Amino acid sequence: MVFGQVVIGSPGSGKTTYCNGMSQFLKLIGRKVAIVNLDLANDALPYECAVNIKDLVKLSDVMVEHSLGPNGEH
Repeated sequence: MVFGQVVIGSPGSGKTTYCNGMSQFLKLIGRKVAIVNLDLANDALPYECAVNIKDLVKLSDVMVEHSLGPNGEH
């Protein structure tokens, strides 16, 4: 059986910290872990990602295409 979690929240709310802790815990109890990162702006991931959106899309390209500032505002 496969289980998963979707972790969402505002910037700075602890998503990366939670995913890091959960990943460590699951590995400790012998579970397989695959993290999918969908946050283009996170430059400091403390864990390996099975899929990282940053490998497919560049933040600077998205900002230019949608006229976004550093905090996502127009």
